[in-house]
Amino acid sequence: MNITINPFQQLYFSDDTQTENNFVELFSDEVLQTAIHPVFQGGNVVLSGTQGCGKTMILSLLRPETRIAYWNLNREFPVNKQMRNFISAGVNLTRSRITDIVQVTLHRGDETDEREMPLYFADFFNYLVVEDIVKSVETIGKNSEIFDSIVDLGRIEEFVTAVAKQDCWFGYLDGIETVEELKGRIAKRVDFYRRWVNGNLVEEQPPDDIRQSKTNIGEPIARTAECLRQSGVIADSVPVLIRVDQIEEMHRAFTERQRRLLLAFRKMLNRAFASRDARVHYRAGTRRYGWNNPEFLGVWGSEARLENRRDYNLIDMDEELFAWGEAKNTIFERFSIDAFQKRVEYYFRGEVTKLKPKLAKSIFGKHPVAEDRLSQLKRSQDDGQIDRALGLDLAADGGKWTEEWRTFLRALYRTGHSGMLDAVLAAAWGRQTGGARFKRQHRESPPPSNAPWRERKWWRKERLDHAVLQLMTRCQQRFMWWGYDDIRSLSGGNITVFLHICHRIWDGFLKNESSLQPNKRTELLNGEAIDRNVQAAGILFASNDWFKKLPEEPGGNARQSFVEKLGGRLNEDMMRDLRMAYPGGNGISVTMSEFNSEGEDVMELRNFILEAVGYGVLFETEHSSKSKAGGRRKKFYLNPILCPRFQLPEARTKEPYYWKLDELFELVKKAQVTLSRTRTPQPNSAESLPLFPDSDNGKP
Repeated sequence: MNITINPFQQLYFSDDTQTENNFVELFSDEVLQTAIHPVFQGGNVVLSGTQGCGKTMILSLLRPETRIAYWNLNREFPVNKQMRNFISAGVNLTRSRITDIVQVTLHRGDETDEREMPLYFADFFNYLVVEDIVKSVETIGKNSEIFDSIVDLGRIEEFVTAVAKQDCWFGYLDGIETVEELKGRIAKRVDFYRRWVNGNLVEEQPPDDIRQSKTNIGEPIARTAECLRQSGVIADSVPVLIRVDQIEEMHRAFTERQRRLLLAFRKMLNRAFASRDARVHYRAGTRRYGWNNPEFLGVWGSEARLENRRDYNLIDMDEELFAWGEAKNTIFERFSIDAFQKRVEYYFRGEVTKLKPKLAKSIFGKHPVAEDRLSQLKRSQDDGQIDRALGLDLAADGGKWTEEWRTFLRALYRTGHSGMLDAVLAAAWGRQTGGARFKRQHRESPPPSNAPWRERKWWRKERLDHAVLQLMTRCQQRFMWWGYDDIRSLSGGNITVFLHICHRIWDGFLKNESSLQPNKRTELLNGEAIDRNVQAAGILFASNDWFKKLPEEPGGNARQSFVEKLGGRLNEDMMRDLRMAYPGGNGISVTMSEFNSEGEDVMELRNFILEAVGYGVLFETEHSSKSKAGGRRKKFYLNPILCPRFQLPEARTKEPYYWKLDELFELVKKAQVTLSRTRTPQPNSAESLPLFPDSDNGKP
């Protein structure tokens, strides 16, 4: 096997429009066949998700160049045949640099800029999209055998005549007679905007012919589609799908002026979506933080806001497709296995004729059970070391154990890794009471002969990771992850995180293999697996990488600081929880009534936390309170990929810590996150639970 190739070295292919062939060979259609078909049907559709979840790759299927690449490679285009006949064009807000227009001014004050610059943005957007429509029509028409002859270029001059006469251009296309003239006139308009944002205009502002012919957002696009149908270039039944990718680019501001202008541009773009014009259908791609803020959904020129299911159909790729909730969701599992398989096949196609199915599971191996995670711990015979491993030496706890219990726990610990785990769980059980009505702890009685910490299936299962974490940490070792299921779980339903973990693990594997003789090397393509220690090291590298990436996004320094404080606090709390009363202590929960309460201080905190969710730093979900009167709550967890860095189990098996909002304010303050409003501490309510209650839910 070639030990110089890492098939996961390049994470992104959809961002490179020159690699359609790579796209075809690496694209996994598992998601398409289960949930994304609305993208190829009518109505406006918004694909929302965290960075790297696959939005741009889905939208890339709309590009005619992508379908041509499938044809050239003799591959079946992965879209239902009944949905393939469409025209698509659009703009990627990052690559087009359309938002650079925020950097220029009309030199008549900020108020004038905020009133008039959105009109120039709309005009720039219209011409970029219409330019791409014409290009796409020509591309499809010249490849009729691929596109089922849905474009008749023999009628293109009729289209040109019709579209040039439309009053939406305000005279700018007057005199146009040929398609080359049309393309030239449009290119000239686009070139003007390019020169303007680069400071290459002599007068530093638009000339009269531009100022007097600004177009209304979306109308030239819809008229172009209408003229294509009326002229017979395309049939009435052929939809025109307009791609608008990376909308989050409109919220990357460096100054307050830019923030206000970009928000105005966004509202202008929303106006095109809100028109619900049946002549065209918009396909938007955005990271979650670019869509989940109500402020971003306003419509230019009105008090209205975009409405889900009315103005657009929202597909949340994180929650609707890849979430791993109570009902086991296999979409991401199939997606990740297929994406892994395609990568390895692509880069090693010359070495083997056929790879083993589900190669990811073969190469990474099985999910480790709790005893496996303890495999590197040496079994100590020293009473003092065992007491430290079980927390019996702690000042707050050590004096409460009888010699009979200590002897029992030490003997259990010495029986092997399974016994070490049993000893930790037995010690936690001993510290617990018999239930809410009892104050007597189990260790006040002799050790039981029926081993309830082993026999009570769910009590034990919920505390296995917690027990491993405490034991490994007290023995000065790290909690370790390896195996396909661990990698899938840490990926949090994000394919880029999954591939990044694979990249780090494979990189470590190659470094390790390079020091071995050829006959001693691991044959991954023939059924062998990567060593668990190499996997664990790669996973930790990937976790640290992801943490270090947080400041790359706007406001990322504040979120990184907050995550560091939250991760450290949760780890400390789980280590202090000797009774394991909160095995779900890798997250926090606050009441919905508090979280959604009025007050500017709460609003700022709420916006900060939800922004962290939008950037994929935190995961959130709603749940019911333990108490009947508690009402609904929101729980928040770190993105699973960050858990190795902070030594937190990523599995969400039990209720998280119940916090008051004041605790969240205090943590934000410790992280030195600036909220302009200060928080006045509120008195505790009955709903607030102590950090370590006398018992768990009922008897252990």
